[in-house]
Amino acid sequence: MKAQKISKLLLLCMIVLITLVFNVVGCSTVPATSTTPSQSLSTSKSTSVTTTLNSPDVTVSISPVNPTVESGDAFTMDILIDSKVILRGAQCALVFNPALMKCDGVVEGTFFKNWANANGSSTVVIPQPVIDNVTGNVSDIGIAIMGTKGGGAKDNGVFCTYHFTALADGVAKPTLSNVLLSDESGKVFPATVSSK
Repeated sequence: MKAQKISKLLLLCMIVLITLVFNVVGCSTVPATSTTPSQSLSTSKSTSVTTTLNSPDVTVSISPVNPTVESGDAFTMDILIDSKVILRGAQCALVFNPALMKCDGVVEGTFFKNWANANGSSTVVIPQPVIDNVTGNVSDIGIAIMGTKGGGAKDNGVFCTYHFTALADGVAKPTLSNVLLSDESGKVFPATVSSK
């Protein structure tokens, strides 16, 4: 619970700081991080993570769910957001079985980036995730929209994509943690994992 409060505070501080800095200096863009599009959005089932506040309005999910992999396979898993409310930022962490798979990297998705690019803004990835393939943990990745323009991303899209290599045959079952979302006013919504 203490870790969730700290993560919540970090996300809120990040969004408030970004908003303040860009309001003061009048900037609207900074270099954006790279994006790798994913192919698994429309074809896979997903495990749902529903926010504890406004739960009918925002869901976060992993896609594909529990894919069967063979040793040596390279595969990706997307974190998807489907939101009826306007969002300015989000974060999550991931836990996986290190005997079955290793994480090769995490890249920003298109959910926040597409809105930012279409509205004269940009995105920032902070904190940058740290991969620990010994314990099977990827620390928080946070993505926020930067700039002075009001509004934000809604509807659905890829928040981020994890790239993996299978180390053995089996079923990949990573789980999300520290899932937090921030609306356009900077209000942070904690999320809890619930399977569908």
